[in-house]
Amino acid sequence: MNIKLKAPISTAIAIGVGIVVLAGYFIPSITNIRFILLRTGLVLAAVALLVGIINLLTVHIKKMGSEGENSGYSLILIITLLVTLAVGIIDMLQTYLAGQPNFQMTNWVFTYIQLPIETSMLAVTAVSLTYAAANILRKRMDLFSITFFFVILLVLLGSFSVPPANIPFLHVVHDWIIRVPALGGARGLLLGIALGTITTGIRILMGTDRPYGG
Repeated sequence: MNIKLKAPISTAIAIGVGIVVLAGYFIPSITNIRFILLRTGLVLAAVALLVGIINLLTVHIKKMGSEGENSGYSLILIITLLVTLAVGIIDMLQTYLAGQPNFQMTNWVFTYIQLPIETSMLAVTAVSLTYAAANILRKRMDLFSITFFFVILLVLLGSFSVPPANIPFLHVVHDWIIRVPALGGARGLLLGIALGTITTGIRILMGTDRPYGG
């Protein structure tokens, strides 16, 4: 008789660990056990990240070997990953062996490479949203599309500092949109994410959801 023990064992481990970690916030006597489980989870997450990086390298090395159209992008990704990893290792050695906690090279990479790339991505997102708003307004002229278009327009004009758009009224409207509706929507999204996380955690503790393969 073939009895599959994988599902009940993994389910019992997941439920037991979850209950112990949750109870550790309320029962002081098992706080140390909660810390041990959380640190173990952090180590496993770091190992999983390392496995993901190795898998990423393997996939792009295979793409370079196939000589496809995007092999050049794979080469750039591999070189960038290895150089960034080497910079991080050198900074860590200087910090923990030489006693120089400055991380100058890592900060330089993030300040002059990572940050400009992220800023460019945000700029492309702003242009894409403006184009999408104009496209929606052209296809469907209703209250929501008009509101969406003018909100984007006011926010963009309020963000400019050039003389034609340097109007105090635009900056006041821009600040109000950022502080009131945008902040309220962001908080609503965070509340939704928190409630969804709590619901998912309860379902995992009850054994209803089994993302661990049980």
